[in-house]
Amino acid sequence: MTAAGSKRLTLAKNALDVVLRRLSALPHSPEVEDLRRRTGDCLRLVDGWTLNPPTPEQREAVMQLVLNLHIATAKLERRAASRSAP
Repeated sequence: MTAAGSKRLTLAKNALDVVLRRLSALPHSPEVEDLRRRTGDCLRLVDGWTLNPPTPEQREAVMQLVLNLHIATAKLERRAASRSAP
């Protein structure tokens, strides 16, 4: 893997770790569990990049998925905050 590829791998893993940490702070729900599962699936896929580097298209698709996971997590955080607000 090239230095640029290694940097992208680290970036993707860090972004997915952030999603998992944010999800762990939310109350359990089917949506949270689904996002945890999807994030874990994505993390396993990214881990495979060390042996099988992705094509640019695959890498772009995974990064879009990571962005979507962050957006979905933020929506759940807002929903949880609005439910706990006085």
